[in-house]
Amino acid sequence: MGLFKKKQTQTPQARDLEQAAELGDTDAMFFLAVLAHSEGDEAAERGWLEQAAALGHTDAMSKLGSLAEGAGDLEGARTWDEQAAKLDHPGAMFCLGRRADEAGDRGAARGWFEQAAKLDHPDAVFVLGRFAQQAGDLNAARAWLEQAAALGSEEAEKALTEIGAETSGEDRNA
Repeated sequence: MGLFKKKQTQTPQARDLEQAAELGDTDAMFFLAVLAHSEGDEAAERGWLEQAAALGHTDAMSKLGSLAEGAGDLEGARTWDEQAAKLDHPGAMFCLGRRADEAGDRGAARGWFEQAAKLDHPDAVFVLGRFAQQAGDLNAARAWLEQAAALGSEEAEKALTEIGAETSGEDRNA
């Protein structure tokens, strides 16, 4: 494999990771990609990610999707994220939903967000809460946002306060 630049200053941990990667350890490949990225070695980063993705590492697939999107290759991003989504990667599902929503396909977006929400992706749960809020279904919005808040979404906590204010306003107007 040997994608990681051999350096005199390479740490024992990096050498151990490379040995593990050469034996097929996809987590080691992924961490070597992260290390290569931190050192500005884009070729090594991509190489390790591609090797890990070829062996089924879904975080590597999703990262390759993000890299493709960042380079303006939306078809490549979709391909990588669909591969990861087929293997139940919630982050990839979220990205597919986000891109579908940006393209104006709310139905496809909702489907991807719902799949990611089933896997406890807090951002997907939050977006579903916002969709319900936009549709005027404050009970569903509250349920989604409470779930997102329980998953650690600070945005959901703020939105719940907002919904509380909307509900209080409705109560005063009743």
